[in-house]
This record gives sequence, structure tokens and C-alpha cells, in this order.
Amino acid sequence: MKGILRVGSVVSLVLMLAGCGTMIGRMGDATKVDYYKGVDGNLQLLGVRGGDGMPAAVICYFMIVCPLITVVSLPVDAALDTVLLPVDYVNTL
Repeated sequence: MKGILRVGSVVSLVLMLAGCGTMIGRMGDATKVDYYKGVDGNLQLLGVRGGDGMPAAVICYFMIVCPLITVVSLPVDAALDTVLLPVDYVNTL
């Protein structure tokens, strides 16, 4: 029973951390891109893309684990954005 609880908690933690760029990219109208908003959100969080001083990137780099989690979750966000391409297409019409 303890093993199932440990595995379940690790899996839930990984699922909560993965896809954070997708959540950032889809909140509000902060991004100007129509497709792959999650990947764009990750790149803004890393400071690669963005404007207005990039306060999110500065805060992210103060937390040492944030850039690592962002880079690790980038493929997951790309996969989620690929699945959500029809939704983005309908929203651009």
C-alpha cells in the first residue's frame, strides 16, 4: 500500500509540474502567437522571448529549480500544444 501511495504521489507531482508553460501561455492575452502558446510561455519564462523587462524570467532565475523544470517540461508542453492545435485554430477564426 505504501508503494502505491509513493508512486501515486510522484506521478501526481510530475503531472502538476509538467505542462506549466501551457498554463502560462493560455492565461490571458499575454502572448501574441496563435499556435504553440505553451512553448512560447516556456520561452518567455526562460527569458528567450518576451518584452517589457521580463519580470517572470527574473523571478524564475532567482529560484534555482524553475529553469530546470521549465526546460524539462518543454517537450511535454510541445506535445500538449500539438494536441490543442485544433482548439487554437478554432479560436483564431
